[in-house]
Amino acid sequence: MYRNWQSRVEQERTHTKKIGRRAVFGLIIAVFLLLVSIYAIRFVTISRLQQQVATLTVKEQGALDEQVALRARLAKKDDPHAIEDVAREKLGLMKPGEQLIIFVKGD
Repeated sequence: MYRNWQSRVEQERTHTKKIGRRAVFGLIIAVFLLLVSIYAIRFVTISRLQQQVATLTVKEQGALDEQVALRARLAKKDDPHAIEDVAREKLGLMKPGEQLIIFVKGD
C-alpha cells in the first residue's frame, strides 16, 4: 500500500509539473502575441503618419511656390509698365489718341 501511495504521489507531482509547464508556455505565447500586436499597431500608425508627412510636405511646397508668385506680383504693383499691361490686356483700356484694332479670323 505504501508503494501505491508513493506511486500516486509521484504521478501527482508529474501531473502538476506538466500543468505548470503548460501554464508557463501559454503565458509566454500570450506575451509574445501581445508584443506582436503592439508592434503591428505601432507599425501601421508610423506608416500612416509618414504618409501624412509626405502629403503635407507636397502641400507646403505648393504653398511656398504660390507665395513666391504672389510676392513677385506684389513687387510689380507699383511698376508703371505692369499697370499699363494689366490695363491694356485685362481691362481693354487704351491711352488717349490710340485706336483699338480687333483682328477677326476669316473662314
